[in-house]
Amino acid sequence: MTVVLGPYPLCALCRQTNGGLLAVRHRQVHLRVHGRQSCVDRGLAGLIASLWAVGDTRSCCEDEQGRAYVVPASDSLEAAEQVLTRLRLRPELEHGTIYFRVPRPSRLHDVQYVRRALAEPAGQVFVWRTDQHGTAR
Repeated sequence: MTVVLGPYPLCALCRQTNGGLLAVRHRQVHLRVHGRQSCVDRGLAGLIASLWAVGDTRSCCEDEQGRAYVVPASDSLEAAEQVLTRLRLRPELEHGTIYFRVPRPSRLHDVQYVRRALAEPAGQVFVWRTDQHGTAR
């Protein structure tokens, strides 16, 4: 069975292993990292590399009606949500698929950028203390 979803071809290796899928809607890059490899949407390559560091994904799309999505393996769902939250992408879970808005301009294609963003502190931490009267300081 041959399946063509768009004008952008998968590489020869992925065409052999993806059940007849030949082409998809977005430009692809063959990603090989953390013991996994596949063609992925070029615009999400850096993000997918970081997701593969914590689990597996089944599918991704860089733009589906204004939102991107990833479909993590069921045992990787929580870890994937944590990565997307850490990147401040505001993930929304819908039936096992995690949707998120891609900021413009986006650097989710850049593996090093995504790794650096994940290595940064999660944000400012405020410690509130109260005095003996219950006033926050």
